[in-house]
Parts: sequence; structure tokens; C-alpha cells
Amino acid sequence: MEVFLNNFLLASSIILLLSVLLSKSSSRFGLPILIIFMLIGMLSGSEGLGGIHFENYELTHSLSLVALCLIIFSGGIETEIKDIKDNLARGIVLSSLGVLLTTGIVGFFVHKILDIGLLESFLLGAILAATDAAAVFSIFKDKKSQVTAPNKNLLKFESGSNDPMAYFLVTVILGLIDSDSYNLTEIGIDFLLNPIVGLAVGWVLARAFISLNNIINLEYIGLYPALTLSFLFLNYSIASQLEGNGFLAVYVFGILISSRKILHKTFLYSFYDGISWLSQIGLFVMLGLLVFPSRLIEIAPEGLIIALFLILIARPVTIFLCLAFSKFNFKEKTFISWAGLKGATPIVFASLAADKLGDKAHILFDIVFFVVLVSAMIQGVTLKLLAKKLGLLYEAIEDPSFPIDFEVLEKTKNGIREITVNKNDFAVEKRVVDLNLPIGCLVLFIKREGSFVIPDGSTKFSEGDKVLIVTKSKGDIDTAVDCFREEAIKINNFFMVEGNDEIH
Repeated sequence: MEVFLNNFLLASSIILLLSVLLSKSSSRFGLPILIIFMLIGMLSGSEGLGGIHFENYELTHSLSLVALCLIIFSGGIETEIKDIKDNLARGIVLSSLGVLLTTGIVGFFVHKILDIGLLESFLLGAILAATDAAAVFSIFKDKKSQVTAPNKNLLKFESGSNDPMAYFLVTVILGLIDSDSYNLTEIGIDFLLNPIVGLAVGWVLARAFISLNNIINLEYIGLYPALTLSFLFLNYSIASQLEGNGFLAVYVFGILISSRKILHKTFLYSFYDGISWLSQIGLFVMLGLLVFPSRLIEIAPEGLIIALFLILIARPVTIFLCLAFSKFNFKEKTFISWAGLKGATPIVFASLAADKLGDKAHILFDIVFFVVLVSAMIQGVTLKLLAKKLGLLYEAIEDPSFPIDFEVLEKTKNGIREITVNKNDFAVEKRVVDLNLPIGCLVLFIKREGSFVIPDGSTKFSEGDKVLIVTKSKGDIDTAVDCFREEAIKINNFFMVEGNDEIH
């Protein structure tokens, strides 16, 4: 047993090390980072160099649910309500009606070209309907080049919220395949209650977590991620027990706590960003281990046809219908259509089908895996290039957060504020000592062009600087802010008075 454990740890550590190191050069070769992880899994598999035989769909599905919960939650806490409220209705349409349309369009097409039943065809359509949260979130993690905000926020919301609908459809269709008869009324009721229960559980537990997190005052800061983790999986399990949508509950939980002030938020963001990456590496490597390249070659012609149909017809038709009367223009709709990346989620759903249906679902799993590879190689590689060609990509300066836990300091007697130095402010080109700041006021950091400056009394401010100031008491904070602004106003008023006197 000890020898097995040592071998397992050795193999796992080598795979993890390779994944991390190769991720550094993924952008140089133009490959999406998650495909690097998947290829490492394939190379480590039974038909690869590693020779690791792994074909346990039940275990894969169970572990994948845990990883998806972590990935979806991480995406939720990176999405604030204020960023999506303008396109919230459109996002909901895409994540519900859009999934249904894609399922139907792809299902009918698959039924015509493959020798499989209609329900199995719709099952394949439902598996491929959702855009993948892990793939989309990873594309938008590049801080040096960003897609314009409305498009990015809509895509992040869609990818985080359409997994629940796709998962619901997959489970319903699997139930219909297993059952000789079905009740349309019961399915309709489930269709309505499933998201409602998920929303309700996510909302209630988010409120409970925010209250508990802010008053519990744990002795060790390292326990706060554990507290969050317990609520995260409570969301999924309670929603599932009540026959609601666990993924939706997790996503709503993440969005709601990201939009409120909670203790140690910065620390929690960093922790779960790392956990999300670890989950993605483990998930994609494990899914890569499941693949038999020889089987992929056999279904390559059918898989390529389905992939191209999904990318070039089904997804664009769905997007242009769902966004028909929106403010998005043709270029933006084209980009959103092309950004329907497929990744771990369809493969996880396919592993569920393989677990439920046995060997007859292997062709579905292989087709899904092939479609994901094609999607990543075509859409993932060209997505930023297309955004640039359409004028939707801009170069951004990396803007890290201040290394300060604002929520903790706000509970003290001190005042703390982040301000931006604007063009007409008195502080522009003035030294710290020139501002006549209140006694005890400190300028802790200046964030300038993506880097931090720790100032002294002679440091000059520039337009666009983001400045973090702390005062002895909360009552002094507005006075300190005025020192950056008001002198300019006073000087302008003085010259205006002088000018008027001369006229008179």
C-alpha cells in the first residue's frame, strides 16, 4: 500500500509540475491553457507515454462535480452584480432559452447524420449546449489584454449560469432514456422548480454566510476559507436534496458575496483563485486520462462535422436569435457567437451519461471529447485575434489590488479610502508634504501603471494615480480627501474673484 501511495504521489506531482510549467508558455504557442492540461492527461493515459489505465466514469463524475462547484464559485465571486445588471435579462435568456435552442438544433442535426435514436441525439445536444465556465474564465484572466466590458461580462455570466440548465436537461433526458414512460406535467414542474430552488438556496445561504463571516471573529485567518468552503458545498448539497439546481445555488452564492463587504475578501479571492486553478488542472488531466486516442480517430469524421456545425451554425443562430433586440451590434454578436467555448463541462456531463448508460454511451463520450478539442483548437486559439480584428480588444495595464484587507480596517477606528488623482486636482505634480494632510494621516501606497510606489514626503503625485490613505479617525478621512481636491477649487475661485475685481 505504501509503495502504491508513493508511486501515486510521484506520478501526480510530476503531472502537476508539468502542467504548471507548460502553462507559462501556452500563450506563446497560442493554445488555451486548459488544453495543455488535457493533453498532459492524454499523454499520461493508457495509450500515452505514462501508461496510466483509468476508465472509471463514476469516480470521474463524482470528482468532477466537486471541481465544477469550485470553478463555478470562483467565477461567481469574480462577477459583481453591478457589472452584469445592464445585461442581466439577456444573460438569463442565453443561459436558459439559448441552451434549449442549442440542444434542439444540434439534436436534430445529430439524429440526421448518426445512426442513433432521437433521445440520444438530444442528449448529445444537451451535453454540448453549455459554454464552459472554466474555459471562458481562463480566457479572460489575461490582465494585459481585455475584451470590452459588456461583452466580457455577458459571456462570463452566461458561462457561469448556463451549466445548471444544461445539467438539468442532461439528467431529464437520461431519465427518459431509462424509463419506458414519462410525464410531461412532471417534467414541466421540475423545469420551473429546479432553478427557483437553486436561486432560493443560494440567496438564503449567501445572507447567512455574510452575517456569520462578519461577526464570528475567528482566531486564525486561515479558517475563513474553510468557513466559505463549508457554505459552498452546503449550497450544492441542500439544493440537490430539495431537487433544485446545485450549480445555480453555488453560482448565486458566489455572485452575492462578491457584491457585499465581507471580512478578508481579498484573502478569500486569492485563496479560491488558487483552488480554482488547481481544480481545473486536476479536472482536465483526469478527463484526458479517460480518453483513448485510437477511439477518437475512429469517430473523427463525424466529430468534425458536428463540431463545425455547432461552431458555425448552431451557436450563431442561437446567439443572433437570443440577442435579436439587444443593444449589441453585429460585430459584438459575432464575437459572442465565436466565444461559445467548450471545455470540461460537456466532458463531465458525458461521463455522467457513460456512467448511467454503460458501453453504449462511449461513442457519445468520444464525440464530445473530440468536439471539445476542435472547439479549443479553433475558437480558443483565434478568440483574441477575432476580438482584435473586430475592435473589441484593448491593451490593459495590469492593475493589482492593494495588499490591504479593507474590510478589517473599516472595523477599526481608523479611516481608510482609495482615491484617484484626477487631471484638475490640486495634488497633480504636488509632493505629499504640500497637501497639508490632517495630523496622523498616512499615504500608504500609490498604485501607478500597474505597480506600487511606497511614498515619502517628497513623492510627487501624477494624474491617474490611485492612492491609499489612512487617518487616525474616521472623521478625518473626508478632510484628507479634500486636501487632494479643494486647494484647486480655492485657487480657481481666487483668480475668478481677482478677475471680477479688475473688470469692475
